[in-house]
Amino acid sequence: MLTLRANLLLLFSLVAMPALAPFSLAVAGGPCIVETEIVDGRKFKADICLPDPNSGPDFEMDFELEFHLDPENPGSLLNLTVPCVGFSVEILDATAIADVESRLPDPLNQSIDPALPLRVTIEPPVACGLEFEDDYDAEFDADNLVWNAQSPYRLMKAPIGGSYRDITAEVTPGSVRARGCGGTFSEFVLVVDQVQDYASESVAAFADLGITLANGAIGPTAITTLGNDSSVSQAAFAAGNYAEAIARLDDMDEHCGTLGGPALPNRWRSARDLENLEGEVVSRSGHLKFLLGRLNGDP
Repeated sequence: MLTLRANLLLLFSLVAMPALAPFSLAVAGGPCIVETEIVDGRKFKADICLPDPNSGPDFEMDFELEFHLDPENPGSLLNLTVPCVGFSVEILDATAIADVESRLPDPLNQSIDPALPLRVTIEPPVACGLEFEDDYDAEFDADNLVWNAQSPYRLMKAPIGGSYRDITAEVTPGSVRARGCGGTFSEFVLVVDQVQDYASESVAAFADLGITLANGAIGPTAITTLGNDSSVSQAAFAAGNYAEAIARLDDMDEHCGTLGGPALPNRWRSARDLENLEGEVVSRSGHLKFLLGRLNGDP
């Protein structure tokens, strides 16, 4: 007999479903369902309700991936269908929770909330040919959780089996709605950060951004432009001028949009033969703006 976790992974790995129509899965043993669909030709949406195997309240949340779709560039998003997203969701048992927590940036202070022990995985099948340009926006909208100002929840992303990276760009009421962005996939979890040392995290995030900008695939003009944006922002942060630091990162995001292409590789496809550096730079910029906003008094 398959466990609930194994059942879910098996069922969601199936791709023999309508490409554009909503798909519903009734979960055995409970009234919950998981519905997935493509909205407006650019957004994958999953309404998730899974029964707690320990007979507690159902785990409920929405997960969304929204891609950029340029009407003047039909090739900016190709083959976005439910099966081509490669979506799966699982309830993490104690062993899986321990594995996830060991791969978090700060395992001693970051943890999975027992009220939402869910992991979403996005692994587009190679044969489907999903392609997109620039970054995507990811969102967890968790009905089980309660939002408070200076919320400790963070959205994390990792390659399959790899180290998680904090991609949180904002956490807003909804009950808890955490958003971030990226240029690559695959695992997403929502965690609680007990410490939230925004200043130290900002220092580390600027260093991480610098490592990303040092990638040899980025052209010299883009390196100079984006490196200058980062340096000016970091200087403003060091001076305690957080609003100015955020503004300079806004400039970086705008420059990424202009430079995306040969100067700043900005395309991902399911063949996994391209490196979407534009999406990863914008992801790091977005997380830095979140940290700087908290330092500047944002709730």
